[in-house]
Formats: sequence, C-alpha cells, structure tokens
Amino acid sequence: MRERSFRFLAHLMLPLCVLLFAAAPAPPPRVPFSIGERIEFSVDWGLVNAGTSSLSVQDTVRLGGHLCWQIQSQARSNEVLGKLYPVRDRVVTFMDVKGLFSRGLHKNLSEGTYKKVRDYSILPERGLVIKRKDRQPVDTLAIRGHVQDVLSAFYWVRTQPLAVGKVLEVQAVDDLKAYRLAIKVLGREKLKLKSGTFDCFKIQPILLGEGLFKAKGEVIIWLTADERRIPVKMKSKIFIGAISATMSSYTPGR
Repeated sequence: MRERSFRFLAHLMLPLCVLLFAAAPAPPPRVPFSIGERIEFSVDWGLVNAGTSSLSVQDTVRLGGHLCWQIQSQARSNEVLGKLYPVRDRVVTFMDVKGLFSRGLHKNLSEGTYKKVRDYSILPERGLVIKRKDRQPVDTLAIRGHVQDVLSAFYWVRTQPLAVGKVLEVQAVDDLKAYRLAIKVLGREKLKLKSGTFDCFKIQPILLGEGLFKAKGEVIIWLTADERRIPVKMKSKIFIGAISATMSSYTPGR
C-alpha cells in the first residue's frame, strides 16, 4: 500500500516539475558593468597619437518611467592634431536596466567644421523612434520590438556569453536607419599592452543585408575573456589608414 502511494506521488510530481521548469523564466543576462566604471583609451592614427577617448557608466536615470543606465562615450583630439582637425565628440545612451535595450540617445559631435547635436527617443512600446533637433521633433522611424543604438549595442555584447565561432545578431538603429547587426567572435588572443596582459575574445561587428554579410569598413574589438568583458582595444580601418584605441586605464564600477 505504501509503495503504491509513493508511486502515485511520483507520477503526480513528475508532470508538475516539468511544468514548473518549463514556466520558469530564463535567468537575466549577467551585467559586468555598474555605475562608476570608466575606461580610458589612447587613440592612435597609424603611428601618430591622435588623442584620447573614454567609456563611462555615469548613473542610472528614469526615462519615461523606465530605469536606465546612463552610459557616455567621449573622444577628444590632442593639442597638436586639434590645431588641424579638432575633435570633441560626446555620445550618451540610455539603456533599459531590465531589458538591456536602448530607450534614447544623445549625440553632440564636433569634428573640424562639422557640428551636430541630435536627440533620439526610442519608444518600443509605441514602435517608434523620434528624432529631435533643438528639442523639437523633426522626424520619426517605425520599429518593431526592442532595438539597440550605436553605443548600447556595444554594452549589450558585453552581457552575452561568447565563444569562438559564435555569431550574435541584434536589431539596431542609427540616425533613423534600421539595420541588423551581427557580431562574429573571430578568435581568442592574448594582448600585451602597457596597461597589462589580457586574454581576449576578438570580435567583429558586421552589418547584415539581403541575407549576406556586408561589412561597412572593418572594425575589430578585443574584449577580455573574463567575467568583466573589458574592451581593451578597438581598431578601425578608414580610407586614410587605420585608427586604434588602446586601453590606458580601467576604473571598476561601484
């Protein structure tokens, strides 16, 4: 009698356990950054030092009632190059803390005589991106679901599990243009830099179009293979050579 009771209980618990495991939500991605993280880079154009850049997680703010990471990228030419071609760029993304997608982007670009200040509100619940100039709406883009911007996509990659040969895909927008972005994990390399020696994943972001890989220039990024996923080097080929950014210092977040 007791054996039959146990057997009945086992038959009852098995489908219940299956149901519980099937209904359990997937664990959220691990976030390797936090408020106060700051990464400083030395920027070189070929063999010439061109200036500095930085990536920093400044704070968390509420945007439309949603808690967001406020993440900033800055680039600045040095004194010598600045006399010929001054660069003062600042880009800020507002990345949803729970979903790790973009809810807004601010661009303040100053490169030589080129000046541009734009704000983008990304409203996935309304399927809309609103472009603003001088705080006034000037244009819109229809979207489906959650998207990344040029800066939030970079931080999203840091939260993803990586392995050599793996390809990640994400929907992204930039200046009211929607596209699919693939991130290929090309390999694993050990980099010796002035700031230290790092075991890294070597990754390449690529635009996807018409079912084929289409590269826009060539950008290579080295992320540390540890749990921090620190970008220690970035290299981009341009029409007049190559620009590289190498980490000069790292300050962990709080």
